[in-house]
Amino acid sequence: MKRSLQLNPDNRPATWQQVREWRDIHEASPVDSQFGVFDCGPIADKRLYEQLDLFDYLTTLNADGTLSWKRADNTWIDLTKAELATVYHEIRVNRAQRAGLLHVKAATYEAMETKPNVVNLKSLSYWIN
Repeated sequence: MKRSLQLNPDNRPATWQQVREWRDIHEASPVDSQFGVFDCGPIADKRLYEQLDLFDYLTTLNADGTLSWKRADNTWIDLTKAELATVYHEIRVNRAQRAGLLHVKAATYEAMETKPNVVNLKSLSYWIN
């Protein structure tokens, strides 16, 4: 029986489209804050902003006035309005800083004759180190 040897597509150099796709995926990856790691994609950002903006009107607050919020690892944390504001601010700052770095790296990769392998692009640490 003859076996066909095929390269794993992840071990091949990426296309420019794949570089952009992984840049965008990493841009929306969860972000660290002093209260844990939180999702920060467009939907998570919208939800967090609305909960913070309308915190005083929420009917889902706990008896102690905190709001239960789910972290990226699916654990829950009870946050005051001030803590939720801190989380939101930290997420936005960290995401903006990471996005800037990702866009600079993507431009560097675009200029390369041979792009990095897809397997490397899948790792956020490859981009930020």
